[in-house]
Amino acid sequence: MQKKQLEAAASFVSDRLKYEPTGHDAAHIDRVRQLARQIANQEGGSLFVIEMAAIVHDIIDEKLSSEWKLSPQQLEHQLLFWEVHTRDIRYIMDIITTMSFRHRHKQNRPITLEGAIVQDADRLDAIGATGIARVFTYAGAKGEPHYSKDTQQGSVLKHMEEKLLKLKDLMNTHAGTQLAEDRQDLMSLFIKTWKEECGLTDE
Repeated sequence: MQKKQLEAAASFVSDRLKYEPTGHDAAHIDRVRQLARQIANQEGGSLFVIEMAAIVHDIIDEKLSSEWKLSPQQLEHQLLFWEVHTRDIRYIMDIITTMSFRHRHKQNRPITLEGAIVQDADRLDAIGATGIARVFTYAGAKGEPHYSKDTQQGSVLKHMEEKLLKLKDLMNTHAGTQLAEDRQDLMSLFIKTWKEECGLTDE
C-alpha cells in the first residue's frame, strides 16, 4: 500500500513540477528523495514518512508561482486522496512547513528525526556542483545578477556566501554532515576561483 502511495505522489509531483523554472523542479525532488533515503539508511526513522515528505516538500513552497504550487490545504486533501494515514499526514505537513531558508535562518530545528533527515537532504541539494547549477538557474529565472557591487542587491554570489556556505554547519544529522563535506569544499573552491576570475578578490 505504501509503495503505491509513494508512486502516486511521485508521479503527481513530477508531472506538476516537470517544467518548474527556478530549480525546484521534478529533478530536484528526485535527488532530495534519494539523498533522504541515503541518510535514513544510516540514521533510521520512518522511511515512508521521510520519502513522502521529500516528494511533496516543495509543492507548497512560497517561492513557487501559483502555476506550480498547491496550498497546504490542497496538499492535505491530496494526501488523503492517496489514503495516507492522518497521523502520517500530520508528520509530513509538520516536516515540510519547517524546511524553508526563512526557518533555517531562525535556526528552527525539526521536531522529528524524519524532519531532520528530509531537511538535510534538501540542504545537500543546495550545495556542491548541483547547488551551483541550481543557484544560477534560480537567478536566471528571477532576473538576478551573478554579482553586484551594491551590497544590498540580491545576486548569485551574495546568496552563495551568505546562505549556501552556512548549510554544512546547519546539518542536523551525522550522515548529512559527512555528505556535506565534499559539496562544501567544491562550492568554496568555485567561489574562490570565480571571484579571482572576475576581479572580485580583496586587494
